[in-house]
Amino acid sequence: MYKIKIFILLIGLSSLSACQTISPIFVDYNGVRRDVAQWINQQQLMSMQQKRSLAQLSRAQQKIERYPEYDQSQRLAVTRENQIALHCARLHVTEHKIRQLQQKIYAGEAQTILNRYEQLSPQIKLDPTSIRCD
Repeated sequence: MYKIKIFILLIGLSSLSACQTISPIFVDYNGVRRDVAQWINQQQLMSMQQKRSLAQLSRAQQKIERYPEYDQSQRLAVTRENQIALHCARLHVTEHKIRQLQQKIYAGEAQTILNRYEQLSPQIKLDPTSIRCD
C-alpha cells in the first residue's frame, strides 16, 4: 500500500513538471520579458487561458514604462492595447494576480509608473466588438 501511494505521488509530481514544459507551446510568450514569462509559467495552479491573459497583459504593461516618451498617436495605441489587455485579464485572473504581475514587471516602481500612466493617458471608451483576447 505504501509503494502505491509513493508511485501515485511521483506520477502526480511528474505531471506538474510536464505541464510546465508544455505550457510555452500553448502560451505565446513572444514580447514578454524572460523573467516575467518564467514567473507566469511557474504559476502551477493557473489554467492555460489564465497564463495567456497574463502574457497579453504583460506585453501591454511593459510599454507603459516608456509612456512619457511616446507621441500622442503612440500613447493612444498603447492606452487602447493596455485597456484591452486589462479587460481580458480581469475576465480570467484575480486582481491580486494582476498586481503581482505588475510588481514583477515594474519591480519597486509599480505604483509610481502606474500613477504617471494614469495622469498622461487619454480617456478612451472601447467598442466591445473591437476587444479581442488571446
